[in-house]
Amino acid sequence: MAARQPPACLAGFSTSLLPPANDIAVDYEIRCKGCGEGRFHISGFPIVAPNPSPYFDVAPGATLWRPPHSLKCTHCGTGGRVFDARTNGYDGVLNGGCGYESGETGEQEVKGVFKVTIGLAYNTIDADIPELLDAAQEAKVGVADLFDWFTIDGEPVDGGQPIEFGYECA
Repeated sequence: MAARQPPACLAGFSTSLLPPANDIAVDYEIRCKGCGEGRFHISGFPIVAPNPSPYFDVAPGATLWRPPHSLKCTHCGTGGRVFDARTNGYDGVLNGGCGYESGETGEQEVKGVFKVTIGLAYNTIDADIPELLDAAQEAKVGVADLFDWFTIDGEPVDGGQPIEFGYECA
């Protein structure tokens, strides 16, 4: 379903569908829509976990990069939002957001330059399920916008550390 049309949150970027790993997930290589380059800065809203940390798998003193997340081309500066937990995905579209803490102020770039892959997973590959079609139509979105999982994979191109942000959206 998503392979036919990427979700609207990726509209500001050029996307190339990568070979599928399974039948419920799709991955897109992301490129700049302005210049065609594929190197980006990734941003989010950092918070340092207190002690004790209330965040799963985030140690005290470690930085948690909260959504929304944006990409900015390192070549021409073109960019935009790729994911906001409050408005994207199944829960973001249909339920007014999901359970992830989002940032409001203090957006910063993660250290490094990255080649970016966006991964999406769906509970079903059958885009013709009446309930799904009805929900998308009522919300005035495409069925591809009702993804259940969103991942940003950043492969460093500058010798830095790889980064991954993943969010359950349903």
